[in-house]
Amino acid sequence: MRAGFTEYEAKVYLSLLSNHPASAYSISQHSGVPHSRVYDISRRLIKKGYAVSAGSNPEVFSPLSPEELVEKIRSDNEKLTSKLKIKLESINFSADFDPVWNLHTREEALDKVVEIIAGAEKKIYIGFWSEEYPVLKDALQAAHERGVVVFMLSYGEIPVDFGQVYLHDRQFLDDLNAQGRSIDCAVDSFVCLSGILGSSGNTKVVWSKNEGLINSIEGYIIHDFYIVEIRRAFGDRLYELFGNNLASLRKKFLEDDPVLK
Repeated sequence: MRAGFTEYEAKVYLSLLSNHPASAYSISQHSGVPHSRVYDISRRLIKKGYAVSAGSNPEVFSPLSPEELVEKIRSDNEKLTSKLKIKLESINFSADFDPVWNLHTREEALDKVVEIIAGAEKKIYIGFWSEEYPVLKDALQAAHERGVVVFMLSYGEIPVDFGQVYLHDRQFLDDLNAQGRSIDCAVDSFVCLSGILGSSGNTKVVWSKNEGLINSIEGYIIHDFYIVEIRRAFGDRLYELFGNNLASLRKKFLEDDPVLK
């Protein structure tokens, strides 16, 4: 048990939940905490606001209810983080590098995307496959509703009535889907995420605040927006020149890559 409890504090608190009010002797019997330590541990719980005492011969102890405990811990943590934020913001910090962090599972990657989207203030560029949209929808819609400009590139149709949506042709992309679906996101020119969501533990996704990487990923996504707009403008003529999903261009530049060509 964590949340500000030591091991002995947790044992005493849990013992009190099932048996209170209780004397030090009773607490020791039910919790396994040595009798010589019970008074000290109980006093610490009282000081933290997690328990109360009454009487003197013997003194007995009762716990804060689970609901009140959770609310107190939440409130205390909010106060602590607010104070910490103020103190840290007063420090002039600069880093010589911006690390790139690896995310190794689909769940980790999608959780991070949602977190990044939730922090957006101005603009979101994001590219994803339609299979991932249900996980991202609420965060994207919430961002749109708070005034963030949302540009979405979706591989496949999605049910969406907000933001600016560009649909990418999925025809002839079965090989890519089998290897893992791509996901790319850049928010406020401040943070980015990019990689492949593997279907069987082969996820290879990174996130970073590195300016160079952010610019590259923004440019990559925007380039795909250009392609969609060009397809809209030229229609069948583009297919006549380059084939479905620009097949002849893909073959020309990705001939040696069996996954991407």
